[in-house]
Amino acid sequence: MKIEYQGEMISIYKLAKLSGCALTSLYRAYHLGIRSGDELVAEARKHLVEYNGEFITTRKLCSLTQSDYRKVKRRLNAGVTADNATLDRIDRRGATKAAKLSPSEVLNIYVWLFRKEKTQGVIATEFDIHPSTVSDIWRHKRWGWLTAPLRYELELTLDPDKAV
Repeated sequence: MKIEYQGEMISIYKLAKLSGCALTSLYRAYHLGIRSGDELVAEARKHLVEYNGEFITTRKLCSLTQSDYRKVKRRLNAGVTADNATLDRIDRRGATKAAKLSPSEVLNIYVWLFRKEKTQGVIATEFDIHPSTVSDIWRHKRWGWLTAPLRYELELTLDPDKAV
């Protein structure tokens, strides 16, 4: 079986040696009807991830980095790079690379919502965040560890008879 690869006709065996792909993967792609060498290599590598300049399977990546397979697979399917997919961050609370709000801003947002000074939509546009984020802060779904003690203090300021 000869295929065209980089302008010349070569065998699948030689293509496997040149590309570093498994011969069985190339034959499988060939029997799917793919006849171009570049497309054969792309089909053979579609389940592989690039890590440190070489293409390896997800299982091999997990054994090299001692990471959980299910976590890495989920992260790779979400479009995260192989290097970032294998990182395990221990404490995810508070500010991360993606966090747009600081703890003091979250406390201010919660106070404004408690006192009904601003609406959730106004706060969302002011901080350039999604309105569901503001709603989650109000319902203690996000930053609850920070806002729950504040709610208790705010309720005491409204009704001083509850103070002990």
